[in-house]
Amino acid sequence: MVYKLSNGFRRFLISTLLIASIFFASYLLGWSSFLTVKDVQISGTESTSMILTALKSKNVEPVVGQKLARVEIRSVKRVLSDLDWIASAEASRNWFAKKIEIQVLERVAVAKALTQSNSMVNFDSEGFIFNPTSIDQLKVQEALPLVSTAGDSRKDLVDVALLLKQIPADLSYLVTDLDQISVTQAGYILMNTRINSQEVRINWGSIDQIDQKFSVLQALLKLPENKGIKQVDLSEPKAPIVK
Repeated sequence: MVYKLSNGFRRFLISTLLIASIFFASYLLGWSSFLTVKDVQISGTESTSMILTALKSKNVEPVVGQKLARVEIRSVKRVLSDLDWIASAEASRNWFAKKIEIQVLERVAVAKALTQSNSMVNFDSEGFIFNPTSIDQLKVQEALPLVSTAGDSRKDLVDVALLLKQIPADLSYLVTDLDQISVTQAGYILMNTRINSQEVRINWGSIDQIDQKFSVLQALLKLPENKGIKQVDLSEPKAPIVK
């Protein structure tokens, strides 16, 4: 004899199985010891203890034995992204390996400056000002070119940051081969760098009209007579002076 299930009973059975599956998945993810953190892997920096300390201070540090589903991945990423010495941060769960993976990219300094409060700050190639913190960042401090200011150091540092940030890609070697930047009392930015392996001093003047000054410099460097250029004064971009 063949028994045929009624449509109502079939729907009841399917609903019961669905609810049971949801309860089982919730238990597995939230309460079971089966899916707990077995490892926390941090890549992109040697300063892993600083990363963990920062996360712990905000109560979002992932720890071994914690339920994988309860690790606040978005909070981990947010806390690390807020650290000024970190350029970017990612965090994810690896369900199969039962571990939390954190990837960070440290900021790389191209210059340093001493603030009015006698603290050292760094600039990256994007003009971002940050406090050197990690092992790798602290190791390179002696070798970094110094930004010196003669006037309002706060405004001067912001202007230098804007200059570094806005330098076009085809002039990026000016930052790569940077020796020193100084800012005069009048706010003129003086850059000692290298062009074609030769030492060159560039007077950018103030940060005003900086895009026009970039264009003028690019045009000047294309002229054959400027191959041995030593000094460029761009403080008045419509009347540049080349030596």
